[in-house]
Amino acid sequence: MKSFVYICVAAGLLFGAMTPKAHALGEFKKAFEQKYVKDGDDAIKASFKSLNCNLCHVKDEKKNVRNAYGKELAELIEGDASDRLKAAQKAGGSEGRKAELEVVLKELDEAFKKVEETKKKDSDTTYGDVIKSGKLEELAE
Repeated sequence: MKSFVYICVAAGLLFGAMTPKAHALGEFKKAFEQKYVKDGDDAIKASFKSLNCNLCHVKDEKKNVRNAYGKELAELIEGDASDRLKAAQKAGGSEGRKAELEVVLKELDEAFKKVEETKKKDSDTTYGDVIKSGKLEELAE
C-alpha cells in the first residue's frame, strides 16, 4: 500500500513538472504592468488592479473573447501565443518555452507600441491617449 502511494506521488510530481507553470495571459498582464503601470500614479494602478484580465478580455466571457484593445494586440502577435508556448514546451522543455516566451514578449512589446498609435473605434482618441490618461476602464469598453 505504501509503495502505491509513493508511486502516485512520484507520478503526480513528474506530471506537474512537465506542464507549463504560467500561461501567456499572465505574462502579458505583467508586461503591460511593467510598461505602463509600474511608474504610474495611484489612479492608473487602481484602474489596472480593478480591471485585471479585462484589460484585454471581455468580462464574464471565455478567455478567448477579447475586447477591442485585446483584439488589436492579438492581431499583431503571430498565431496563438498560448499554443506557441505549449508547443515550445513540448519540443524543448522549459528552456524551449522560455526561448519562445522571449520571442512572444518581444512581439507583444512591438504590438503595444503600434496599438498606442491606433485610434479607438468611432473615436479620435488613440489607445495610447487612453493609457496616458490612466483611465484604463476605457480600454475595456
